[in-house]
Amino acid sequence: MIVLVGLTGRLGVYSATTHASGGGYELHLEYPRVTRPGLDVPWNLTVRKPGGLTEPVVIVVDSDYFDMFESQGRTPEPSAETSDAARTYMTLDPPPGDTLTFRFDAYIQPSSQTGASGSVSVYENGIDVVTVDFMTWVAP
Repeated sequence: MIVLVGLTGRLGVYSATTHASGGGYELHLEYPRVTRPGLDVPWNLTVRKPGGLTEPVVIVVDSDYFDMFESQGRTPEPSAETSDAARTYMTLDPPPGDTLTFRFDAYIQPSSQTGASGSVSVYENGIDVVTVDFMTWVAP
């Protein structure tokens, strides 16, 4: 059965999008919904704050989610980064205007056999002000 599904091309990369708003921010995330080991995948986060981004933006991501990836870089690179037992905190300098786009260039590790769920938030004054949840399934 898997061979038949594979022959139809249905075991490639399928991306999805999710959105949320809160705390004066709008989040839009494009992420891999279904993928296979060894394939490049999209992970693009857009943070918008009507009226402009005048302060650094702290993005918080569940650290375990990124364990299945081999990173080829992030754009822009965070000006600061730290983590605790569960999450990675990345500080991004504000761009001109009201929209920040953060791209994670990666592929699924060849040894990755399962997917993972995660969340990404804008973190401000010690709290998550807006969060989107997502899940990636890795097909055999």
